[in-house]
Amino acid sequence: MISAYDTLEHANAEIHQLTGIRRFFRDLEALEELRRALTMLPSSSIPDTSREWGDFQTPQSLADQVCSYLADTGLSPRVIVEPTFGTGNFILAALKSFPTAELVYGVEIQDKYEWNLKVALLNKALAGNRVSAEIELHQDDIFTHRFSDDVLHAQDILVLGNPPWVTSAELGALEAQNLPAKRNIKSLGGMDAKTGKSNFDIAEFVLFRMLELFSERRGALAMLCKNAVAKNLVEILPQRQFKVANIRALEIDAGREFGASVEASLLVLDMGAPRPEFTCQVASLYEPGGANRAFGWTQGKFVANIEDYEAVSEFDGVSPFVWRQGLKHDCAVIMELEVRDGLQENGLGEVVSVEDEWVYGLLKGSDLRGFEVTRARKKVIVTQHYLGEDTSELQVSAPGLWEYLVRNSEHFGRRKSSIYRDKPRFAIFGVGEYSFRAYKVAISGLHKVPNFSLVLPNENRPVMLDDTCYFLGFDTYLDALFTASLLNSSLAKRFLQSIVFTNAKRPYTKDALMRIDLSQVASRLSFRVLRAYWDDIDYKPRVSVSESDFEEYRQRLSIPGKRQRRLQLSLGL
Repeated sequence: MISAYDTLEHANAEIHQLTGIRRFFRDLEALEELRRALTMLPSSSIPDTSREWGDFQTPQSLADQVCSYLADTGLSPRVIVEPTFGTGNFILAALKSFPTAELVYGVEIQDKYEWNLKVALLNKALAGNRVSAEIELHQDDIFTHRFSDDVLHAQDILVLGNPPWVTSAELGALEAQNLPAKRNIKSLGGMDAKTGKSNFDIAEFVLFRMLELFSERRGALAMLCKNAVAKNLVEILPQRQFKVANIRALEIDAGREFGASVEASLLVLDMGAPRPEFTCQVASLYEPGGANRAFGWTQGKFVANIEDYEAVSEFDGVSPFVWRQGLKHDCAVIMELEVRDGLQENGLGEVVSVEDEWVYGLLKGSDLRGFEVTRARKKVIVTQHYLGEDTSELQVSAPGLWEYLVRNSEHFGRRKSSIYRDKPRFAIFGVGEYSFRAYKVAISGLHKVPNFSLVLPNENRPVMLDDTCYFLGFDTYLDALFTASLLNSSLAKRFLQSIVFTNAKRPYTKDALMRIDLSQVASRLSFRVLRAYWDDIDYKPRVSVSESDFEEYRQRLSIPGKRQRRLQLSLGL
């Protein structure tokens, strides 16, 4: 049939009549390409670029289930937009579930997928299943694509799909070509804009762009995405003032559907809402009738579980102590040392002999399991005492260390993070006076269940934490003991778990920890309760502790304003 078409216009007109696809062939070359392809056997030599594109193509059964659910909610779109249509399963499902749709508008950057969908629609038409909707498909980059005015100003619109499940950092590492233009979409400032907080899922960018374009139009958005993406979107809504409401996250079994070990959902929201809403109900796509929790904004705060939070919201305030992140050096093979048979070895297996003054015990998140930690498995070289300190002075103060660092300088040259740019040679981050406090209270940012460990000096020297950890530093054992005990109380943990998303890559962050008002926690607990806690975990304090000690500590926690800040300075916090 296709071989019989004598001109490009004739071919496009005939196939439009059959399938509803406007401009099936972009040009004569595309027509000839399909003619050639129809005479060839399938090729298995096409390189797999799925990782570069973040490909998790939606199974037809899941696409059908999503569209069936949306139709059951009463949705009846006039225009359907699929911004990254891939193999086209969502478009095929939407055409079945929404027979009154007038226009389906799809964008896809990969040429092979555009042909896949076109041929699938042509086959259906030849089998007698001609759809009534007009279909407009574009092979283009969704980050720069310009939508037609009739789509941009449409009402009763449904934005549907499954954008790529890959992060900007992953694409950068792959040197992929389909990255969006650099934009600080989270409005981050300072160091946050340069480090991990600025990393985002490509799906996140696609969602934001769709809402920027269509959130004022009457309609709905329904997209599959990782739960972390849904959380990030709801968190930033008050800043962006998108006109959205009735937000739902319907969880799916990503392992079963995609073979992916990640938590994901169908994110659904109403657009064009007169009163924006900033909370999200969580249910299951397989049982959408019953919500099991809600997250989002309440009382001006962003929380993971609104019902749980409201029972402990009194503890949401400002920490009297400043939480710090551990050391960041991005050169573990040189900076981190193992002790074997009394000798220090680096990651290359070389024996390292440098001045002891610059080597400290090191704890990683996996070491913070119990209430008290007294030994460090590893050691770390600390090249600075404060940010920006001139490391060239090591030539005089630590010549052995300087020679070791210079000899291995090529490893430091491979550090990619922009935070090291224009900084002293062999610079590190996460270091300051607080790093050298004798006693610390620390938590792993990566664990799912919070545990605060009391970290004691090792070999009469302070112990360092790596950058997966957060900590408070203290000069006295008692301050650290009371702080660790209060943070491990059921009150503090219940509050923390109500605001933290445990499915995040790093559930516990400085931002979350700084919200724990320890003075409020202390005011609800007695010394007798602390004693009971120590008995329960079979812990014996290393010095005599009295109720008056705790009362004096509690009084200091309650000092407001400038006096409290002076207390922090006196403690080196």
